[in-house]
Amino acid sequence: MARISEQSIDQVRQAADIVDVISKYVELKQKGKHFWGLCPFHSDTRATNFCVTPDMGIYKCYACGAGGNCFTFIREQENLEFVDAVKHLAENYNITLDIKGGDSKKFADTKSQIIAIHQIATDYYKEILFSNVGKDALNYLLKERELKKSLIDEFHVGFSPDSYDDLLKLLRSESFSSEAMKLSGLFIQSEKGYYNRFRSRIMFPIHDYRGNVIAFNGRIFNSDHPSKYVNSPETPIYNKSNVFYGIFQNSKHIRETKKIVLVEGQTDLIQLTQAGANYCLAVSGTAFTNGHVNILKRYTNNIYIAFDGDDAGKKAALKCGYILSENAIEPKIITLEDGFDPDDWIRKYGLDTFNQRLSESKGVINTHYNFFSNLNAHGSLSANEFIQECLNEIINIKDPIIREIMIKEVSELTSIDQKNILQVLNDKESRKTNYQNQNNESEVENKPTIKSNLPEKLYDDFIRLCFSKDKKIREFIFTNMNENWLLSNYHKTIYESTYIHLKGESEPAVNVIIDQIENKEIKNKLIELTFDLDKIEPNHLMAVDCIIRLEQHILKNSLTELRDKLKSSDDDFDDNVLEQLNSLEKQISQLKNKYNEQ
Repeated sequence: MARISEQSIDQVRQAADIVDVISKYVELKQKGKHFWGLCPFHSDTRATNFCVTPDMGIYKCYACGAGGNCFTFIREQENLEFVDAVKHLAENYNITLDIKGGDSKKFADTKSQIIAIHQIATDYYKEILFSNVGKDALNYLLKERELKKSLIDEFHVGFSPDSYDDLLKLLRSESFSSEAMKLSGLFIQSEKGYYNRFRSRIMFPIHDYRGNVIAFNGRIFNSDHPSKYVNSPETPIYNKSNVFYGIFQNSKHIRETKKIVLVEGQTDLIQLTQAGANYCLAVSGTAFTNGHVNILKRYTNNIYIAFDGDDAGKKAALKCGYILSENAIEPKIITLEDGFDPDDWIRKYGLDTFNQRLSESKGVINTHYNFFSNLNAHGSLSANEFIQECLNEIINIKDPIIREIMIKEVSELTSIDQKNILQVLNDKESRKTNYQNQNNESEVENKPTIKSNLPEKLYDDFIRLCFSKDKKIREFIFTNMNENWLLSNYHKTIYESTYIHLKGESEPAVNVIIDQIENKEIKNKLIELTFDLDKIEPNHLMAVDCIIRLEQHILKNSLTELRDKLKSSDDDFDDNVLEQLNSLEKQISQLKNKYNEQ
């Protein structure tokens, strides 16, 4: 089976500074030897519970319990498998990986080929746009859409001609594999073979944050074709839920201005950027998801939504607003008149009036109320119906402050007492919780747990001792510990991963052991136990006492079982059981002196 060599993984782990890695996603501030910031893994915009310890190469959130090393962080943030997270960091630190096995190498090469295919296609489309074949499309962009050539160049806009196989022939001449061309998403398969997916369309390349072209959006400009827009399908390099159009071009300005205006389409974004509002990102015709939210939170929580002014655009803006609210972001929604999108608005009224609308933008609840009122303009406005619609969204919001603000706004708009609205919300939550409990009973049984009758604190202390800087303590544990004394799956798994490192010259590296544990909850347990080791000053007597109590717990459990067995036996004088009882009692009495000479 294909894999990255351990040497390569170690090389990346040592090169990747965890503060440097996380700082690209979270604003960190140093306090002593730790770095603190807002946790990107749960909804909280106020408390800096997220802590990074560069000495150990790990992070931990004291609120939600998330923790790990640089690989864990990238896996969670970018939604990657472990191998891809290693590749991601290796690329950032210019490290060539040693990949063992043909299949993985082939796949890596395929992804590289697909990226190269997209770059060649981008250059090809751009060349066609500025040729005689693309003159009508170029005239449409320059005259009708009023875009400057400099912006067309900056965003690498092109044109795909009315040809079934010109691009296909070009790529074949470059000796790309059939598999890479098939997976690129640029072609559609028919009975006669493959043909161009984007015929006769203006092409908008979609870049990742590094500047690689990873997908396209193709737009019809000269007909009433029912499919006005065609998007690339998801591919090995393109996940539509984790990409914004304009992220490469505008990310620098977004960091400077600390705000983002979300728009729907490519021309909306280019038009706003041309006008000077270079802090925009476009959802680009895909559903807005939590993956998009995670990207936004890397830059700012100051989000404005400027979708199209028709009913469909307003509904999409509300949905987007509620998703952001669920993630502890309080967005503002910019309202445009029916029939206008940001592109139209800028061309007709200019940036100043757009900025005026931005300053007048309202929160999600107020926007929802205005939209609801307009829909019900020809009938009576049902306060109950509006409240129900809002509560169906608020129920998904965990941040208590945002919840309270929203409930207060609903109350003020409808003149219904907050207590009554809160009661309705509580009833909804009770029904939802009961339903989830019924469906989750079987799942709960399969979760790894620590039984309440186990000495969890003792197990915790033992694991911390395994990471002692004192080599003699670790050697003592290595020699005397029996892993079967640990009856907790969590602690036993951690110990099994740590055992081989106990006799090393330095303490086991937590950021290395994390990668040897698959279960996320056990990883977090390891982080929890080792994060503040510098506050503990272990000594040899503590280690001896811990080992004694671990063995004693097992012996006493066995003693109890034998006594129970004896009580249930028909023979009051079961010699075999009595003999075992005496042996166990003797072992327990001798424990205190067992390790005196060690």
